[in-house]
Amino acid sequence: MTLLTILNIVVINVAMWFGVSYFWSFWTHKVFKPWAWLEQKKRKMINTDVEKTERTYKDRVRYYTYFFAMQQIEEKEVQGEIVMMGVEDIDLVRLLREQYPQREMRVCGPMEASTYTIRRENCQGEVTEEVVPIDYAEEAEVRKLMPETDVKSHVYKGAVTDVLKDLKAPVALSLIDTVDYEDVMACMRTTYPLMPKGGIMIVHSYNHDWEGIKRAVDDFGRTIAEGFLPVADMYGSVAMVKS
Repeated sequence: MTLLTILNIVVINVAMWFGVSYFWSFWTHKVFKPWAWLEQKKRKMINTDVEKTERTYKDRVRYYTYFFAMQQIEEKEVQGEIVMMGVEDIDLVRLLREQYPQREMRVCGPMEASTYTIRRENCQGEVTEEVVPIDYAEEAEVRKLMPETDVKSHVYKGAVTDVLKDLKAPVALSLIDTVDYEDVMACMRTTYPLMPKGGIMIVHSYNHDWEGIKRAVDDFGRTIAEGFLPVADMYGSVAMVKS
């Protein structure tokens, strides 16, 4: 077998692999979706930009969780604002602002790139400290979706604890994406009393790498009647519905 023949076989196999991968992705893009999402898409109830983002969003479970959480709030007519704290993902801001423009929405956080030291555990149980980047959504990106001219949009750059001091309105959806114990605890302690029955709280990155987040959720969970339900998204979230 000549070198040219070998190269041809390699090229053909690589091309076939890419072809199968493409068509598999195309097929699963249509099949592996919640039935309720497909039904609303058929009825043209989903915002066009939201639908486009969903096609390429890497953590579909998280995306659908936010979408259906807010949908349930709408169906149950739960009063209150959407409050996002610590926002790392601009696509989730787009999802909620464009799909539910009638809701008051408050976004607060650093809104600039940062780093944080976490304790990471490998499969052998060895624990090491690691500095990881945190790509918070940039302020300009957020304000593009939530301009000052929109009276229902409120954007605050800075420490979430400073913004939360002035939070008085009912909170229908509390979305917490901060990284340390004190901030997560402050977000939960502030928004929980403001949540009416049926309000939903979601805390992201509940896993053993982010020890402060996990400990804050566990500590706070022991003080309330409701329980947090694990969400099987990419980095682990927990959700709670106010009773």
